[in-house]
Amino acid sequence: MTDDDLFTSLDIPRVIDTSDVNFVNEFYNPLLSRSVEYKRGVGYFTTNWLRSASRGVAKLAENGGTAKWIMSPILEQEDWEALKLGQEAKHDEVLQQQLADTVRDLQYDLEYQTRNAIAWMIADGLLEIRFAIPQDDLHGDFHDKFGIFRDTEGNQLAFHGSKNDSAHSFENYEAYTVDCGWLSDRDAEGVALQEKRFDEIWSGSKENVEVVSLPEGIRQDIASLRDHEHRPYTDPEQSDNGITLRPYQREAVDNWFANQRQGLFRMATGTGKTFTALGAMDEFLESRSTPTLVVIAVPYTHLADQWNTEIAKFGYNNPKFLYGTANTQWKEDLSRILSDLTLGMGSDQLVITTHTTLANEYFRDQIERSNCDALLIADEVHGLGSEHQRTALLEEYEYRIGLSATPKRHYDEEGSEHILDYFGGIVFEYTLGEAIPEFLTPYDYYPTIVELTEEELEDYNNLSKRLATVAASDDADEELANRLAMKRANIIKSAENKYVSLRSILNRIGEPDHLLVYTNSGQIDHVQDILNEMGIRQHKFTYREDNDERQGLLTNFDKGEIDALVAMRCLDEGVDVPSTKQAILMSNTGNPMQFIQRRGRVLRKSLQEIDDGGGRARTSEIRRRSGLSRSDVKYRHQSLEDKNLIKIPKRPASLEKPC
Repeated sequence: MTDDDLFTSLDIPRVIDTSDVNFVNEFYNPLLSRSVEYKRGVGYFTTNWLRSASRGVAKLAENGGTAKWIMSPILEQEDWEALKLGQEAKHDEVLQQQLADTVRDLQYDLEYQTRNAIAWMIADGLLEIRFAIPQDDLHGDFHDKFGIFRDTEGNQLAFHGSKNDSAHSFENYEAYTVDCGWLSDRDAEGVALQEKRFDEIWSGSKENVEVVSLPEGIRQDIASLRDHEHRPYTDPEQSDNGITLRPYQREAVDNWFANQRQGLFRMATGTGKTFTALGAMDEFLESRSTPTLVVIAVPYTHLADQWNTEIAKFGYNNPKFLYGTANTQWKEDLSRILSDLTLGMGSDQLVITTHTTLANEYFRDQIERSNCDALLIADEVHGLGSEHQRTALLEEYEYRIGLSATPKRHYDEEGSEHILDYFGGIVFEYTLGEAIPEFLTPYDYYPTIVELTEEELEDYNNLSKRLATVAASDDADEELANRLAMKRANIIKSAENKYVSLRSILNRIGEPDHLLVYTNSGQIDHVQDILNEMGIRQHKFTYREDNDERQGLLTNFDKGEIDALVAMRCLDEGVDVPSTKQAILMSNTGNPMQFIQRRGRVLRKSLQEIDDGGGRARTSEIRRRSGLSRSDVKYRHQSLEDKNLIKIPKRPASLEKPC
């Protein structure tokens, strides 16, 4: 950074006007190219100004600068009425159409460089746009014109005058008065007054002025105009190790920090919970000077390897595995790690353990006796809500991240409340609907009704009668009632006609394409026999296979050397199978947690792409192929506009579920 890169190198007059100053070349571009922040309030704004100021806008983006624009939308009277409905305007069809026209103007009127820079700034959250609407005592338009620039050294310049950011304004006699905050106290006061006014309007606290944010769908439309092969500036969210968080992951991390570094991430399976948590951890450790203990707790041992792989991407090597099957000396290692941290020796320590070991008495005792800063990251956190496992949730973990697509425990309100209270509530939520189609694939779901045989139905009815009798008794035997209920449920789980339905579904599918079949333990052998009879290359995927064998199975499945994986609960949580295109859920469950997890295994993006022949996917095409409604698509087609980014199967993933 040199003095030439600062505002102080410029000779800016007190008053400038169009008669003797080229506003773009002598004012906007020099200031924008030196800015890291630009706040602008303007009555009328057109793409012509952006086109003419392209060099300065692109340089602002290259600087990693941020911009906030308040403007008055040019709308018909009916559109104004819609806009005055506030946030409900996001769903107003007329308003959406008018603003969509503005996006088309951006696409066709702007030069590539400017269009790309604006689109990337919108996508990265560097540029925010809000609309100002006079109300109550004011009945006209928002007609103000002012702005504030700031450079890397904190120097600020404010301007105010008659000129709009429009092509026509360049033909008028227009003028600005300028305050340069570094020149005098009077100028500094002028800058402060303009910035205060801007911030009040922006926040909606200015009397008689309503502010409406840019509707999300329109923001996404603008973002879709970016060229993914040509980012015009360095990614502002890219860390030194090259890690980039998606916008929603960025929001999750920010919310966690704002909640005193505690909170639950409720994110749909396949949206990158692990990556998000590690992003938060990385920023947290970078912000600290005191060596810190990070404990990552997973429900199953095979997930420890997956976490280790992701951790390495962030530049953290060789975390300690502290559980019996991976490290028989885990107690000694834990004691040594905690001793070093308590004495202030060494650097940050990352350990990976299981939920079971986390709740182990020795593990708990060591943590309670230690005196070090500690962050707990609990994967599939709902598993820690049981009466025994929740003993692992110690107050000594001052900083906490809980991860789950389904943090609420089924039929366990107490356990659910304990998890929510301990982790400080849900600080970020990203649903399946929000993730489709941008990050997860659309899918078709076909329930298949299976009837019980006469014998099964008779047994089911007899058990129902016995259960009703027990429940109606004054001294009801709860244990007996539970046994009867489980026995009755098993009749449905193992219904003989499920195998008939399975054969029918497989015949309808023809040649399976990366098929996943969920079963229970009593079904798995019979299912494998059926698949073998039909010439389908299959392999079971259960807790009995070790980690190396499981990885080999997933690799062969991905390559197509295995047509189908027959799985039980070990695929419910944490195992990524992005190559899956079809699934049959034979093992029905009343637990929504299991269904959500199993569905998520199927919806991760494959490497196939949707293509309408021209390399671009239109919203209508997405709706046709996916079966989604217009509202379901939610104007998220920007991701599908870029063939290099969007990876959606030409045929949506399907879920068959024999009930």
